[in-house]
Amino acid sequence: MSTHQPEPAAGPPDGLTAEQLADEDLDPGALPTERRRRAKALLRGSVRPHRRTVAAAMIAAAIRQLALLAVPWCVQKALDEGLQKHDTGALLTWAGATAAAALVQFAGLYGWQFWAGYADAKVGADLRARLLHHLSGLDRAALASRGHGDLAMRATRDTDLVREWVHGLAVWVVLGVTFLTVLPLIASLDLSLLLVALGTLPFLVWVNLHFPRRFAAASGELAKAHGDRADAVADLLQVGTGLRGTGGHRPLVDRHHGASAEVTERTVVAARIEASWAAVGPFVPRLAVAAGVGFGGLAVLDGRLTVGGLTAFTSWMAIVTLATRVLVDRLLERGQADVAAARIDEALSIRPVVAEPPADRAAALPAHGELVFTGVTAVRDGRTVLGPVDLTVRHGEFVAVSGATGSGKSTLLRLAVRLDDPDAGTVTYGGTDLREARLDQVRERVAYVAQRPVLLSGTVADNLRLGRDIGLEALHEVCRTAGLHEQLAAMPDGYDTELGEGGTALSGGQVQRLAIARALLGEPAVLLLDDATSALDTTTERLVLDRLRSWAGADRTVLFTTHRSAVLDTADRVVTLESPRDAAPDDSGATPEGPDAVTVPEAVEVARG
Repeated sequence: MSTHQPEPAAGPPDGLTAEQLADEDLDPGALPTERRRRAKALLRGSVRPHRRTVAAAMIAAAIRQLALLAVPWCVQKALDEGLQKHDTGALLTWAGATAAAALVQFAGLYGWQFWAGYADAKVGADLRARLLHHLSGLDRAALASRGHGDLAMRATRDTDLVREWVHGLAVWVVLGVTFLTVLPLIASLDLSLLLVALGTLPFLVWVNLHFPRRFAAASGELAKAHGDRADAVADLLQVGTGLRGTGGHRPLVDRHHGASAEVTERTVVAARIEASWAAVGPFVPRLAVAAGVGFGGLAVLDGRLTVGGLTAFTSWMAIVTLATRVLVDRLLERGQADVAAARIDEALSIRPVVAEPPADRAAALPAHGELVFTGVTAVRDGRTVLGPVDLTVRHGEFVAVSGATGSGKSTLLRLAVRLDDPDAGTVTYGGTDLREARLDQVRERVAYVAQRPVLLSGTVADNLRLGRDIGLEALHEVCRTAGLHEQLAAMPDGYDTELGEGGTALSGGQVQRLAIARALLGEPAVLLLDDATSALDTTTERLVLDRLRSWAGADRTVLFTTHRSAVLDTADRVVTLESPRDAAPDDSGATPEGPDAVTVPEAVEVARG
């Protein structure tokens, strides 16, 4: 037996580099103005690849609105030149013109909605794919302070709010066409009517400056409340079942109720502002219609305005009133989109702790080699949870790592596949520091099976392939190695059996073996198993271990953390991570625990002859 306790390697400097300082300056939460600027940049950037589609929607929307505004003018002509003058030909002509305008309006509306829907679908898909790709590449430490439910909300609700904003972009053209066309048309009827219409503008400006600010703040609080509730739901669904037998799910239920109450409260606040905005906005334009009817009626009696002109005025003011309501809706959508974009940008700005090396300086990992831990230390929340540890796993070895709970076994494996990086020391493969290699290449060489494997909704085959193009015979082969093929084949639908979320159709031991089989499909050079047979009976466990030894042969390396005697007996070597020795026990002999406890396990190797 040999004991190794090397000096800890020097940690990173306390000061920030220039690049880190630049990242700090770009923190979306640092300043509200900076966050807004980044949100607007994200919205513009999301639309830019689809600007032609958006432009097509805008052109179609402009055509539709011009045709809609032409209808009152055609009706005016039909009344004044047809009915008033008893001219049947003129009446039929303008009736036909009204029908033609209606057809053009239909075509424009169809094109507008088609292209707007296509654009918002593409933007939503691109944004969601970008966000999920970024989040899926982040490590545990980077996501430690973020709830899964809240992050899911950014890929669902927040992305949908951006989609709604994109869909409504063409509406701004509609509004511009409406106001730029209607005001000259009203002026051509009678100047008093123009003054009535213009009298509404200062009020509309005030409304659309006052309410957006209040609504944006309320939307931000509502979005945060939705995120907190999503976290509570995720925890309740994932953890609550396991705690139900002890009554431990009740705090999770209470947390969910509290989060739901907060969502309700924030929704009411936002709805109250939205209702006030929506009601006040069109109020004055409707008063303007009433005033216009009065002034216009006097003008008709004086002979300055025709009945058709008064009819056209009321129709155009009705359109202006509707346009005002639509303007409120678009500003509401823009406020929500700004908040959603800021939340999406915040998620996209999360920096991985386990970072990729620059592409031009990435080192290539050899196909085979020794896995070496040199002076490795890991620190979590200010406490040392592993190390310093020196350990060399030679090519082709089967090494078991044992130790008490909390001695750092799982952490050791996570460092070997770069799910985490050591706070001090190095992990090398074939002489190359893993931090200098691309993550994809590290995980091609090294496969990891977690202590609690994750299965997805879908079939057995889906969970094995994970989107890869792999034939059924290859699935059978790895499942035979994992001692699972016979049980899967005996299921009614075989490898097409639906597992349900989390693999609810399988036992704990079957889930572990399925995860092992999935790892074998990548033909890794190193297989890391984190207590991956803990749910198996002894007979099945020995079968799996024998087949893994046969699979590994002399050309593959296995590093297995475990407390199971069957694995320890199978291994070429056993490495024990001992509990801390430098933490003085109390009178009872117990090692002190808590924030002041020091945990520095050391590797003790036992070689088998």
